[in-house]
Amino acid sequence: MEALALEKKMAHEGLFHDYTPYPKLDKTDKVVGLEHFNRYVLTSYKDLQDENERYANALEWRFEFPEVLDDEGNFLGFDCIIGNPPYIRQEHIKDLKPLLEKQYHDFYNSSSDIYTYFFALAFNLLKEKGFSAFITSNKYARAKYGAKLRELLLKKTTLVSYMELNALKVFESATVDTSIIHFIKQAPLKESVFNYYEPTPNDKDDLKNTPSLLMRQNALQTESFIFANITLLDLRDKMENSGTPLKDWGIQIYRGILTGCNEAFIIPTEKRDEILKNCDDLQKDGKGMSERERTIELIKPILRGKDIKRYSYEWADLWVIATFPSLKLDIDDYPSLKTYLSQFRPRIDQSGEKGCRKKTSNQWFETQDTIAYHGDFEKEKIAYPCIMAKEPCFVYEEKGFYAPAPANIITGDKTEIKYLTVLLNSKCIYFAMRKFYMGGGIEGELKTNNLEKIPIPKITEKNQELADEITDCAERILKSKAKDPKANTQELEKEIDALVYQLYHLTDEEIKTIEDGQ
Repeated sequence: MEALALEKKMAHEGLFHDYTPYPKLDKTDKVVGLEHFNRYVLTSYKDLQDENERYANALEWRFEFPEVLDDEGNFLGFDCIIGNPPYIRQEHIKDLKPLLEKQYHDFYNSSSDIYTYFFALAFNLLKEKGFSAFITSNKYARAKYGAKLRELLLKKTTLVSYMELNALKVFESATVDTSIIHFIKQAPLKESVFNYYEPTPNDKDDLKNTPSLLMRQNALQTESFIFANITLLDLRDKMENSGTPLKDWGIQIYRGILTGCNEAFIIPTEKRDEILKNCDDLQKDGKGMSERERTIELIKPILRGKDIKRYSYEWADLWVIATFPSLKLDIDDYPSLKTYLSQFRPRIDQSGEKGCRKKTSNQWFETQDTIAYHGDFEKEKIAYPCIMAKEPCFVYEEKGFYAPAPANIITGDKTEIKYLTVLLNSKCIYFAMRKFYMGGGIEGELKTNNLEKIPIPKITEKNQELADEITDCAERILKSKAKDPKANTQELEKEIDALVYQLYHLTDEEIKTIEDGQ
């Protein structure tokens, strides 16, 4: 009877969402039926408790925020949205992409990290003239995938402020630089201005008093957000008018080798010697080459990003096993290499399974990337690291060093490559890199699409004499560095800097801006 009373109480108070009365008992089966009934009610009561616990902290926002609804209950929007969206790289949200594409059709980009969609969500949830503030990665300001977000911010919102936090480590676990942006859901006026902040480590404990720079919103471009005053923007325009973007130079820029498992494919000299020692040096193939000779051709010296300096490099006695898919090798022709690489299975299997390299159509012993351009590593080239936070680090290299990612190479006409090495290492170009072409997530990061935008004056009849002087200085620096990588070439570098300023027709005031900004 207690069970029956409990059931009636729960039904009366509406505690079951989908209450179905228990069927009437057969009077001839009182004992069995009553036990069954008791179990049914008590089980239902336990389910109810679990259900209540599950929703104990649920938020019914229509009741909690009636201000965001009109009299008919239609959603109007929030006055203010503040957030710190999660930073999850796009490679880790593959399962969400179909849903994101459906939900944010006009905003979707397959390579966008997830935090960008929170901007679109906030914009949609704000009421007209509502205010939003986000602290996020700053990659969207310059990264290619941020173009649609930049367009949204520039055309449909009024920027209030932007704080660049490159110099501060706001989140200890974060691997990218952060920024804080405030905007209003309102199309900007023609002369809309906003405050730009760039605090130093000394400002960390008092960010609100960081000096600000007043900037025009229409000075920003969808292609990339460049936060600079009028003087700097005029300098950028002058350099761009004087030079030709590198993408129009007829050069090739290649990413360094991506092995997928450097532990296996990048080896010290001692390991190389051991592999070669285990090779058969007697039996020849159809081309008259022994296993040892074939293997020597597959193990190449490398320069990592950290090995590359300004005009020089410090080789760390490291080599890459260049089993590139584009070579279409038969690993059975390299028994010693096969034995060595087999130790790393299944780690180097390209199956995409847990603990293995990502899934590709390549063989287990091959590098992750195809590297169809492997022959360009043997040419005269410029090698450079993708991150240069303190100084430019471009080196002219002609000894056939290969470069693993995150280092890149530039190939092209030999004379032009030497000329470009000097220009890219100059104060003038490095200043432009830092102010206009670097960044977008990692301090000092120079992505290929940004490198391609850097304007370099081409050699013409008008500037031939100046270009020859620059190239001559380059030859002298390269010879000095070849003899001694630590040779002091500062005087020659100063001479080059002065010549490069002339190449861009810079005034004394513009030169001072660059010199003071180093």
